[in-house]
Amino acid sequence: MPTPSSSLNQRGASAVEMALVLPLLLTVVFAIIDYSRFFFLRSTVTAAVADATRLAVLPGTTDAMIAAAVTQALLDPLNQATGQHPNISVTPSQRTAGQPVTVTASLPFSPLILPQFLGKTLFPQNINAAATMVVEP
Repeated sequence: MPTPSSSLNQRGASAVEMALVLPLLLTVVFAIIDYSRFFFLRSTVTAAVADATRLAVLPGTTDAMIAAAVTQALLDPLNQATGQHPNISVTPSQRTAGQPVTVTASLPFSPLILPQFLGKTLFPQNINAAATMVVEP
């Protein structure tokens, strides 16, 4: 049974404990938010590159059409999430039937919440995606 003097000694203990634990708890919560954003962007870029590669294997498509397809697929999600545009490359530029074609995209990434002290070590600088398919005859 607590005595009156021991409860007076414990009066500020919970406030001190909260002051010690709250920064760590908030850091973990903000890291979860930034990681969720990173994985969303990575899956979006990967899906856009895969769709553009499906377009690239069709006869008569140009690099500009492929880049426009990637940009259009990423327009809404990326503008809301980053405001940046990806770097897109298609190799080879002259495609022949039976040869592989590779579409790559690279998007600069910077965390929103943890950029100052943890962002540079926890996250990559770029989100990269690539897909390869064989050109149809």
